[in-house]
Amino acid sequence: MDVDSRIPFGLSTDSGRIVDVGSVERGNACRCICPSCKTPLVARHGTQNAWHFAHRSQETHNETRNECDYSFAVSVRLMIRQLVTNGLKFKVPRLEGRLPAYSEFTHQAKDFDYLVTEESLLTLEDVEVGAAFCGETVDVLGLVKSVPFVVHVTYKDRNLPISLKEPQVARSGVIELNVDDLPQLFAKEDSGQYQEVLRRYIEDRTDGKTWAYHPREKKLKNIAIAQRDSWLDQQDAEVKLNTSANYTCRMCGWVGPSIKCESCDSHLYTSNKI
Repeated sequence: MDVDSRIPFGLSTDSGRIVDVGSVERGNACRCICPSCKTPLVARHGTQNAWHFAHRSQETHNETRNECDYSFAVSVRLMIRQLVTNGLKFKVPRLEGRLPAYSEFTHQAKDFDYLVTEESLLTLEDVEVGAAFCGETVDVLGLVKSVPFVVHVTYKDRNLPISLKEPQVARSGVIELNVDDLPQLFAKEDSGQYQEVLRRYIEDRTDGKTWAYHPREKKLKNIAIAQRDSWLDQQDAEVKLNTSANYTCRMCGWVGPSIKCESCDSHLYTSNKI
């Protein structure tokens, strides 16, 4: 689906709601306008291409192109806002981190993993759309067990505000939902029922969703940092305990106090003789 010209959702002039192309009459009778530039739309129910809205005339589209380059993304963002106000649940991805460590003293490597949250399906309460949060207007603001939860939709040239990566409300969660790859998902639907496709995507899938901020991540990362630093100190202490030990290199026969052969410049072939 061409993001610039094929639009899955239009704004109904009758109801004032966002609708998918599969739920309106064909052609100009759809009575819809573009959610991005407000140009009249035509509903194309073809037999070869996926159903979609298009600007009613090429001439009109050319006149509004500069302010309507992101009709696809804008229409999806507005439909997401509409869906969540109707009790939509939201699946969030697993969030985990890894801190690699390497001891220059013992030449040992170890990873320190920490799990922030498992993949889960959240139920949002007291949902607001287009609400203010930490100085930004966000797409979705709700509560999950009394904790503020934010969904912010991003796409080409609409990035996540920096303030949402470290919000002033420390006990909150922020998900970035990028819709740049959704045209490929919608292209599999041939009868224009994109609202249901989008609903299933939000409730069942996690691709395109990223934790921009999770209230437990910093604490768990700091714990992993402390564990890593403690392990590195232990590696250093082990070497210091063995400074009087004699090591021999099976490759060249070198003997010395270090686990690393000074001749081969490697620890791979040394062993403790004590």
